[in-house]
This record gives sequence, C-alpha cells and structure tokens, in this order.
Amino acid sequence: MKAGRKSRSRPNRVREKLLMRLPPTGARNAAFDKLHTELAVATEKFEHQGDGGRLGVFQAIAAVFDYCTSRGIPPAALEPLMAITAAIVDVERGTSSPIFEPTRSATGGSPPTPAMQLARQGHLAVITECCVRHCKADGMRPYLKPATIMAAKMVNTSKWPITVTATEMREVRERVRRCRDPKSPDRIAFDIQTSSDVLKNMPLTWAKRLLNHEWVIMPCDENSA
Repeated sequence: MKAGRKSRSRPNRVREKLLMRLPPTGARNAAFDKLHTELAVATEKFEHQGDGGRLGVFQAIAAVFDYCTSRGIPPAALEPLMAITAAIVDVERGTSSPIFEPTRSATGGSPPTPAMQLARQGHLAVITECCVRHCKADGMRPYLKPATIMAAKMVNTSKWPITVTATEMREVRERVRRCRDPKSPDRIAFDIQTSSDVLKNMPLTWAKRLLNHEWVIMPCDENSA
C-alpha cells in the first residue's frame, strides 16, 4: 500500500478551530524575552554547528512554536512549522520528506544554486564592487586586478569562515552584475547595498562594515564562494 496524503480542494475559509484562542500560559513580555534568547542561541548553532544549519533551524522553529502556544495559539495552527521540524528529523535519519523534495525542471540540467548561498554570493559581489570603486577613485590603472586581490584579502582576513581567491571574487561580481532576475537573492543583496549613499561615497568603509557586521550569517561549513 502506498501511503500518502490525498490532495484536497482548497477551502474557501479558514476552519474556525484553527482561529480559536486558548488561554495563555505565560506573561507576554517574559515569553517574548525567552523567545528572543532562544532564537539567538539557535542562530549561533545555525552558524557554528557544522551540520548545514539543521540544528539551528530546528531549535528556532521550536522556540517560535513554544512562544505561539504560550500566547494561546492552538498547536494545530502551527502544523506547517512542525512539518518542517519533522522533515529535518527525517534528513538526520536518512529519510526523504515531500516538503524538501526538489521540483525537477522539465528541461533537465544541473539543479540551481541554493537561495542562501546566492545571497552570500551577493555579499561577496558587493565587497568586490566596493574595492573596484575604491581603486577607480584612487586612479589605479588597471584597477580590476588590484581590486579583486584587495577584496579576496579582506574576506580571507575577516571572521567569515570562507576562503576565496581574487579570481573567484572577480567571477562572482561579474555573474551577479549579469543577472537579470530582480528576484534572485544575489541580485537583491547587490542592488540594495550598491544603491546606498554610504557605499557610493565610502565604498571601502562599507566593505569593512559588511565583513564585520554580526547580522550577516555565514554558516561555518560553507567553505567557498
């Protein structure tokens, strides 16, 4: 027998049971402070655990679940979050999950680059762009080669857990600049940052701040651009 979830037509309204509010089990401020702390811990594990971020994601979802239920949201309304944690457990057990089953392209070919990796490549492209603008403003001719060398050195001497070459920095900048999809994560990161007046006026300062910014998440098991 093949087990599976039957497809059902989408309801035209949300079930009333999912909108019911249960009595809260904790004070709002205390619950929010607990959530904030647990999310911070989960983020550290997401960065440093070395498992692709799975444990951090699992604990972050668990923290959100606990907070929501403490404020009276019924667990049934959080079932999609629990499905993600179950899928993470399945990955650890070597079992596939329909949630994370890739959608195959009809044309075939290699799978696309993961979205979070694209976003990080967008950051690398920004750093290279900053160095290019700095070298051009300083009157260097040629400017591209020294700029990419500078960019690679800045990344490799930073706290980011990746190692790059000048060639890789040049290639990632060129690829992101050629990207014509405005919704691509790398292009979004590049466009938002390069439109900043601070970057335009002080590109090298922007690159240094980006490399030292503690809100930029770089999991430790991503070893290349």
